[in-house]
Amino acid sequence: PAPAAPDPRAWAQTPAPAPAAAAPAAPAPAAPGTGKINLDKGRVSLQKNQTVSLVKGGRPLLSQVKMGLGWEPAFRGKDIDLDASVIAYGPNRNHIDSCYFGKLAILGGAVKHSGDNLTGEGGGDDEVIVVDLGRLPQEVSGLVFTVNSFSGQKFTEVAKAYCRLVDAATNEELVRFDLTGAEPQTGVMMAKLIRQFSGEWEMTAVGDFVKSRTVRGMVKPAAQAL
Repeated sequence: PAPAAPDPRAWAQTPAPAPAAAAPAAPAPAAPGTGKINLDKGRVSLQKNQTVSLVKGGRPLLSQVKMGLGWEPAFRGKDIDLDASVIAYGPNRNHIDSCYFGKLAILGGAVKHSGDNLTGEGGGDDEVIVVDLGRLPQEVSGLVFTVNSFSGQKFTEVAKAYCRLVDAATNEELVRFDLTGAEPQTGVMMAKLIRQFSGEWEMTAVGDFVKSRTVRGMVKPAAQAL
C-alpha cells in the first residue's frame, strides 16, 4: 500500500502544467512592461506605450494631480506656440468634453487648464492641467492629454517635449514621459489616464503624432487610442 500515497499527489499535480504551459501565450505582449508598475518606488519615467498604475502603498491616488506639459523651440529665436488640452471620454469612447485654452474648466471644475503660453520660452512647464481624480464624474473613464500647434508648426521644430504628472498637494513629480523622436505633424497624443474597474487610474505614455492643429481634430484619433 506504500506507493498509494504518492498517487493522489501526482494526480493533483497533473492539471497544473496545462495552465502553466498555456499561460505564456496571453501575457507575452506585456513582457516589456514586466507587470504593473506603481508609485511605490518614487518617480516613474515611462517609455512610449508603458503604463503605470496610480497606486501608492496599496491605495489608489484619488487626489488632485497636475499634468504639466512643456517644450522648447528646436531652433533659436523661433517661438513655438503649442496648445495643451485634455479630452474626456465615457466608457464607450464617447466624447464627453474637452478642456483647452478656449474652455479652461470642465466637468464642474474637476479639470482646469492654466491657460495658453504663447512662446514656449522659459524653464518649467509651459501649460498645466489640474485634474481632481476624486471629483471626476463616474461617467468619465478616460482622459487623453494632447498638444497641438494651432499656428501649423510641425513637431520637427520642437525640442524636449514632455509631460509629467505631479501631486498637486506636495508638488512631487510622480510620472514623467519625454517625447523622443518627432514627426512633421501638428498634433501629438502625449498620454492617457484610464479608470480601472477596481477604481484606480492608470497612466500610459502614448506619443503618437496626428495631423491636427486643434483639439477638435484630436477627438476621434484620441478615442481610438483609448
